[in-house]
Amino acid sequence: MIRSVIHEQIYTFAYYICIHSFTQKKKKNRMAEPRFPPPETLKIALLCLLLSLFPPATASIPSAASTSSDRSCIADERAALLAMKATFFDPNSRLASWQGEDCCSWWGVRCSNRTGHVIKLRLRGNTDDCLSFYGDKLRGEMSYSLVSLQKLRYLDLSCNNFNWSQIPVFLGSLPSLRYLNLSHGFFYGSIPPQLGNISKLSYLDLTSYNYPYNQLYSVDLSWLSHLSSLKYLVMNYVNLTTAMDWVDEINMLPALKVLYLQQCGLRKTVPFLRRSNLTVLEVLDISWNNFRTTIAPNWFWNITSLTFLNIRPCGFYGSIPDEIGRMASLEEVYFQGNNLMSTMIPSSFRNLCNLKVLGLQGTNTSGDIRELIERLPNCPWNKLQQLGLSHNNIGGTLPNWSEPLANLTVLLLSNNNITGAIPSWIWTLTKLNFLDLSSNKLNGIVKEDQLGNLTDLLFLGLGNTHLQIKVSSNWIPPFKLQAVLLQSLQLGPEVPPWLRSQTSIQHLQIANTSITTIPDWFWIVFSRAEFLDVAYNQIMGKLPATLEFMAAKTMDLSNNRFTGMVPKFPINVTYMYLQRNSLSGPLPSDFGAPLLQSLTLYDNLISGTIPSSLFSLEHLEILDLSGNILGGEIPIYQEDSNPRTGQLIVVNLNSNNLSGEFPLIFRSYPRLVFLDLSYNQFSGNLPLWMGKKFLPILSLLRLRSNMFSGHIPTELTKIDQLQFLDLAENYFSGSIPDSLVNLSAMARTSGYSVLLDEIVLTGQGAMYDIIFFYELVSVQTKGQQLEFSRGISRVVNLDLSKNNFTGAIPQDIGALVALKSLNFSWNLINGEIPETIGQLKQLESLDLSHNELSGEIPSSMQDLNALGTMNLTYNNLSGRIPRGNTMGSYDASSYIGNIGLCGPPLTRNCSGNATSKDLPGNHVDLEHISLYLGMAIGFVLSLWVVLCLLLFKTSWRKSYFMFVDRQQKKISVSVKIRCAVLKRKLGANNR
Repeated sequence: MIRSVIHEQIYTFAYYICIHSFTQKKKKNRMAEPRFPPPETLKIALLCLLLSLFPPATASIPSAASTSSDRSCIADERAALLAMKATFFDPNSRLASWQGEDCCSWWGVRCSNRTGHVIKLRLRGNTDDCLSFYGDKLRGEMSYSLVSLQKLRYLDLSCNNFNWSQIPVFLGSLPSLRYLNLSHGFFYGSIPPQLGNISKLSYLDLTSYNYPYNQLYSVDLSWLSHLSSLKYLVMNYVNLTTAMDWVDEINMLPALKVLYLQQCGLRKTVPFLRRSNLTVLEVLDISWNNFRTTIAPNWFWNITSLTFLNIRPCGFYGSIPDEIGRMASLEEVYFQGNNLMSTMIPSSFRNLCNLKVLGLQGTNTSGDIRELIERLPNCPWNKLQQLGLSHNNIGGTLPNWSEPLANLTVLLLSNNNITGAIPSWIWTLTKLNFLDLSSNKLNGIVKEDQLGNLTDLLFLGLGNTHLQIKVSSNWIPPFKLQAVLLQSLQLGPEVPPWLRSQTSIQHLQIANTSITTIPDWFWIVFSRAEFLDVAYNQIMGKLPATLEFMAAKTMDLSNNRFTGMVPKFPINVTYMYLQRNSLSGPLPSDFGAPLLQSLTLYDNLISGTIPSSLFSLEHLEILDLSGNILGGEIPIYQEDSNPRTGQLIVVNLNSNNLSGEFPLIFRSYPRLVFLDLSYNQFSGNLPLWMGKKFLPILSLLRLRSNMFSGHIPTELTKIDQLQFLDLAENYFSGSIPDSLVNLSAMARTSGYSVLLDEIVLTGQGAMYDIIFFYELVSVQTKGQQLEFSRGISRVVNLDLSKNNFTGAIPQDIGALVALKSLNFSWNLINGEIPETIGQLKQLESLDLSHNELSGEIPSSMQDLNALGTMNLTYNNLSGRIPRGNTMGSYDASSYIGNIGLCGPPLTRNCSGNATSKDLPGNHVDLEHISLYLGMAIGFVLSLWVVLCLLLFKTSWRKSYFMFVDRQQKKISVSVKIRCAVLKRKLGANNR
């Protein structure tokens, strides 16, 4: 680049001298008027002719006319530029100079000094606003008038806003273009393959956006094969998921030096190239794609010209190949986020003498730290500057190295299993800017003379170790730190005095360090810090009134003993955590934090009402005020005001004294995912607007233990994402709606709630460590109250217990195959348990107790292999209890109160194949029926035999009747005698 600029300047200067000399020669020889020009004049003319015929590609040749006077631009091109200006909305008047005749003097326009044609348009927006839809940039669509600029060589329209229009096809009609930059232009749709017609193009940047999804796409990259002069290609965030042959198509660019294809959805790679044309490729960035294949073999390991290789994280797995040792030109290589499957870097790494940056963070690298360090480049001119090994499984003790990496500026070893003391050579790395040894098993003492050697230190991470920092109380460090991570060290009971000199700190983590008091200077010294974490200490006292004047964007003061009222927040704060303190009194009427995104104040003693200003915060996404003593109604917008569409995603107000009907204000939060109003005093019917229209992505709804009544709105069952519904302990009535089985999130056959997962993972937005938003979320399931955090996205729960529901359980309840917990207990539900309940294969907890269910227990329940807790007590169930799989593991306590049930584990036996018709008092079992029937038949047959004998045998008949007469006389005499004796006894007693 520098060489071409010098050539251009020399050429321009020579051309100027040529014209000037020729003009002067003409003046000197005008008087003589020779018939032929002198030889000197001919030489100068010939030189000028050659220079005009063979100019360098980048030169702007001044014409003879331009040396004497300024030439205005060509009229057609000026008209084209004005037409282009007319299509733009220019809020910052960037094109204010675009007026008058001379367009070559306009902002961003450059013309050829020789021809007057426009050859360069540099209209890029403010780079600070590149990712913003608004800001200091032009807005509109690209004008077709650009086609008139046929001599245009350089076009930069990056960082502007083309309002999701498509990249125009007519750009392929600009044959002179060498440079085209449309990055961050808010384009949409397919990249026109006509760009392949610009055969002279050497620089192409089409970088798109990665939020909310890739806006630009290209079905394939075959159009690139025509750009044989292309040296620099950037297509970051362009959707290339269908470009299966992208490697072969890139291989058609022999001049390519720089290639960026970051986060393009690439899925396929090739192990080898039959013939590699990428012999001059120096920079390769294919990071944040998902190849899901082995890291080797792969086509890029044979490109020995590479100086920069970025493949983080790409779903690669396996060990790094030895071929990397042949890539001697490598200066920077990034493997972060791939799975090296508990392997270590190959020994061939020692050959990479030019290596400056090695990124192995989070790669599942394993082994001994000593062996790993021995495999680093071993050259007399060792250039290694940045070494990232954090978040791995590296163990052992750091070696006492005699030849330290003297050029290191970054050493990241955090989140490993390194043990022992810190060796002395680390304290001799005087060029270190970043030192992170946190979250290891290191021990020993860190002294002030060791720290004092690191005069250029900006980042110090020693937290979550067994280290002790021992310095004198008046020690002033020579460095000016910007970030300090000392969490979980024994620093208390006071804040270390040496931190008082670190006025440049932007990030401070001293959580869980046994600090009990904070001095007044703390709030002054760190008033400019953007991230402040003093959580999990025992700090007492009130929060300072000057808190609102601090510059913090993230402030975590949770899990302490702060008292007093909640003060105004810092004006720029976005994440504010004050949970689990002893703060009291009402909330401020104005929080003074217009940028606030997350506010957690749960488990305090805050009283009063919720101020309406809280719901006026335009950026608020997470609000947790649970576990306080707040009362009254949740504020609503005034009738004369225009309800705004808010950004709230999480609202947790459980365990307060809030009252009133279901808050109307939630109608204005279409992004709401998590809503918990349980354990309050809300009442009334659920509104009919609760549904897909106003709460389209609601995933968790808890209204437990309130005083709601009425029916479940049908609209509620149409919310696609609702996978956790808890309406227990209210006064709901009516039948359970059949439409409940339409809750598609409870019927998904695979996956989990991505929305809930994102809340848990990004809830607190920590800069360096992920802090999970919901430390504890309780769910009533399995007969007890469970607490969980990250698992919330995988819990699918339906709880309607302790209400007044009547009617039957919906017959298609089995459609909710994702359910893990189902509780309909303590209602007035009747009918039979649906046979389809056996389809709930993932069900872990089932409670149908205290209802009026009848009939048999469905045999399909034997298939519920995941079922851990079941309660069917106090119903009218009957028949034999199914015995299979998990059903055989429950004791009698799961069935008590059902007098018609029999069989194990109950003591009442079933004497046969009992059925539901064998109810006590109405029918006997089949065995008894058989017995009685047999006895009756036997009696009839025996009597008939006796009668037949008496009928046909005269002697037997006479004998039988004589026997009967004798027996009759004996009985008669016996009765008379007994009556006489009885009378005699009664007469004696009367006397």
